[in-house]
Amino acid sequence: MTRYTDDTTIDDVESGDQLSMRCECGNEVQLAWRLLPKAQQLTRLSDLRQKMVCRKCGARRPTLIIVGFSGMSSQLREKWRWPPAPRT
Repeated sequence: MTRYTDDTTIDDVESGDQLSMRCECGNEVQLAWRLLPKAQQLTRLSDLRQKMVCRKCGARRPTLIIVGFSGMSSQLREKWRWPPAPRT
């Protein structure tokens, strides 16, 4: 299983894993990140997030989430989130 770190870029997302944005309003979209310019693909997601805008409500800085399959499971699991979820 890939360990994504705080300096993860779009280009680091492994084949089979999915990158999505989730806004506080509940809107969630998967990014067609291969369509972005190479410079953006190599920018840290935590930095790129500041420029992202929700098309539904106009809010900035959505939560970025990478999900994928782990092991032999057929269920998608969250592998990475920015900003990190608060620990309870």
